[in-house]
Amino acid sequence: MENFKGSARRATAADFEAAAALARVSVACIRAVNDVEARNSGYDAKGRPIILFEPHKFWGNLLAAMRKDGELNGPGSKLDRAAKAGLAYQNWGEKPYPKSSDGNYARLAAAIEIDEEAALRSVSIGLGQIMGENYKAAGHESARAMFEAAKESEGEQLRQMASFILTQRLSDNLRRKDWTGFARRYNGPGYAKNRYDERLARAYEKWSAILAKPRAQLTAADLHAAGSRTIAATGEAKAAVQAVTAAGATASAAMTQAGDVVSQTQDLAEGLRAGAGWLELAKGYWPLLLVVLATMVAAYFAWRVWRAMHAAEAARLDQERNAMASAGRI
Repeated sequence: MENFKGSARRATAADFEAAAALARVSVACIRAVNDVEARNSGYDAKGRPIILFEPHKFWGNLLAAMRKDGELNGPGSKLDRAAKAGLAYQNWGEKPYPKSSDGNYARLAAAIEIDEEAALRSVSIGLGQIMGENYKAAGHESARAMFEAAKESEGEQLRQMASFILTQRLSDNLRRKDWTGFARRYNGPGYAKNRYDERLARAYEKWSAILAKPRAQLTAADLHAAGSRTIAATGEAKAAVQAVTAAGATASAAMTQAGDVVSQTQDLAEGLRAGAGWLELAKGYWPLLLVVLATMVAAYFAWRVWRAMHAAEAARLDQERNAMASAGRI
């Protein structure tokens, strides 16, 4: 299966400023669109661009590809194979979407086996969730080129979003704060059901207030509201401290239990030296054997907690280094 992972570099404040300049709108506008579309990340937990595979789009893109190649629709055709695999259907909403990123990538991988370019044109990609079929508006020569660029950085994903906003003449809607007009054209006719325009307006107000403050006056609450990754790293550090505390409590309990085990083990040894039979000892000391087993299990889990604590600390330090290297990330 294709490796859908790239460098997956996170966005910086400079990336948002560059996207705003390209789209000819304020940084608060770009931040607001990003908030509503991207949920603060352009990548999934495995470092792949966030995507949504759209079967009704694959239907249309496959038909267009078949017409271009002179292929007739019928048994065994690309469209027939896709429909039978549940990858293509004519109308939006005929079947539910996968609930996970893995599910969407499984669909994309299967669709690529049928027609690569048509498949990549049928997914919305990255922070701005721009459809691959809009690759030209996003500034690329093909949907494959657009996807490959999106794999590398959120900065590129923001550039694609800004290019789309500019070429589709959506900048005027944002500059006028015409959230309904922007939502209708960017998100589609279902925007009202999702309250897209209302969420966009709230995100804009939030970012306008934050960006109006001098950086020195920004509070932790401001950064948390803005989805700061540095603040998120602090939360992870707190979780690591809690893990250390839990590990200490487990170790203390294990030490107490170990003292009891030593005492009972001495009794067991005395019994052996006195010539007691193995069977009689097993009958008399089965509670001790259970305690020994339980202690071993507790020690194992204490070790696992210790390892998890060190992993959390390493993740925190890595995020702090990234934050410092991002030149003013909020």
